[in-house]
Parts: sequence; C-alpha cells; structure tokens
Amino acid sequence: MSLVVSAYWLDPLTGQYEQFTDWDDGHHMAGTESGRRDLWGTEAMRRRGATFLPQLAETNVYVQPEELDAFAAEVQRLLADLDGLRAELGRGPDCLLPHYLDNFLRAVEYARARGGGVMIE
Repeated sequence: MSLVVSAYWLDPLTGQYEQFTDWDDGHHMAGTESGRRDLWGTEAMRRRGATFLPQLAETNVYVQPEELDAFAAEVQRLLADLDGLRAELGRGPDCLLPHYLDNFLRAVEYARARGGGVMIE
C-alpha cells in the first residue's frame, strides 16, 4: 500500500465533510507504507523539528485548518535542508522525497482555499 495525501473540508451546503484526492501527475503520493517508519518516522525528521510527519510512524496524520501554517512551515524547513536530509537518510538525488513534500504543500493550498485541513493516510 501507499500513503496518500488529500485535502478535506466541511461543505457549507450539505454539512458533510468532503475530501479531494483526485490529484493529477502523482500529486496524491506521500510515500510507501514502509515509509511511515523509515522515512517520516525517522530521527532525521525529528532532528529537523518535524512534529506532524513523524506521527505517521504510529498513525495517520490529520492537520486541522488552524494547524495548516505550522504544517506548511514544517514541510518548508524539510525542503530547505533537502540535501542534508537525503544524505542522512541514505537517499540519492532521484528519490521522491521532494515530490512528496511538494505534494503536502499543494494539499495545504487546496485546503486553505476551502477552509479545510490535510490528511495523510
């Protein structure tokens, strides 16, 4: 199985939660199931101040609308140290880590536009 990132929001007309996962070009991708522990749940992530993504080692992540700024800042910090992070994780320049991180930021923007949050499952 693979991890998927999506945006969710409360539909004001129906009162039901809606979820958007119909990304194109692999923008739904958040890694493999084993990545919960050997990517997102690593000490390398925690050392860089990550708090949301390491939770994937134990459970799915649900970023509430009021947490979007903090989540986006976390992802941006990881992107800023991408070379160091890849080196510490033993991943080459062709790894999908930047793609996953960009997908998280795309989901944040989609969620913000709808007053919703982000899920990684």
